[in-house]
Amino acid sequence: MALYKEFNQDDVISDVAVVTSGVFQDGASKITTFFNNTTQSGSTGDYSLDVYRYNPTGNASASVQFGVAYGHYAGSGSLGGVGVSGERPSAAVYGQFNNLINPPQTDKFKFDSYSADDVFVLSVNRARIRESLEPGGWELHLSASAGTDNLVKLIDDSSTNKGGNTTRRNFAPEYNVVSGSLVGGTTIKDTASVDALSGSYGTFYPSIGVIVLNSNRLESPGELGLSISTASNTLGGNARKFFDAIKLGKYFQAKRQEQITSRHYFVRATANDFNATTNETFYTESVAGVKRIISGLQSDPKTFITSVGLYNSDNELLAIAKLSKPIIKSRSREALIKVKLDF
Repeated sequence: MALYKEFNQDDVISDVAVVTSGVFQDGASKITTFFNNTTQSGSTGDYSLDVYRYNPTGNASASVQFGVAYGHYAGSGSLGGVGVSGERPSAAVYGQFNNLINPPQTDKFKFDSYSADDVFVLSVNRARIRESLEPGGWELHLSASAGTDNLVKLIDDSSTNKGGNTTRRNFAPEYNVVSGSLVGGTTIKDTASVDALSGSYGTFYPSIGVIVLNSNRLESPGELGLSISTASNTLGGNARKFFDAIKLGKYFQAKRQEQITSRHYFVRATANDFNATTNETFYTESVAGVKRIISGLQSDPKTFITSVGLYNSDNELLAIAKLSKPIIKSRSREALIKVKLDF
């Protein structure tokens, strides 16, 4: 009785598919309520905040959905400065994301031709995005006050900007952040370069789950009209203002995507294969201590397949597939079982 059966090339087939799913807690693709941790607000909350779907106060299941931060090239909007005590955290935030995203020797973020001194950053946790955020799969609403009078709806331009921007930085592809909506099909209201003076709304980096927004554009009276403090050695609370704009906007839709490679193994148990088992009930023990098949199964042995083991060339077990119910196997019954592994 053969213990192992080698696959031939026709028994193994591979395919690749891109799978999308909701990025937020409980598998949701859209959230409309936003909370922050009051403890963090009193420490790092002046320049960065973790954002929750559920109120973390009194809810042990609440987990961080994404983070928001404010960065300024020269450290404005935070305490500290040249010759002044303080760590200028807004400069640290700006420098961190500038070094992460932009090529070496790049001093500032650019949105079209506009060189930005300060930015807002929305960053989704790597464990949530897995491989990447889905281009064309997110929409963020911002509001500076209750109501919809100054509601700004942001998406990326992947629907028209196929392949992303040609001037790429450390993470490709990248897409422009534009005004528009995904409801009823993608609709772009304002293109990336609609405002040459203040630049585009921002840039989206799907592979790292980061959206960098041009604060100058959001501050413009004709846009969101967000009040941003850029005074030196001043606690501006700008990250909090960005969080409040998201909270008042009451809408963030986002999906993640990942490439799944599936390998299908067709396990063929032909007539003379696997008609014996190591199960003790299959055997009777003779006086000499030699195991023999019980008399009722000697001429027509029957077994029940309950699992399939996949082994490497050294006969080391790599994976086990469990069947939902046993399959009877005999010399007059063959079996074909498909085992699927996803990577």
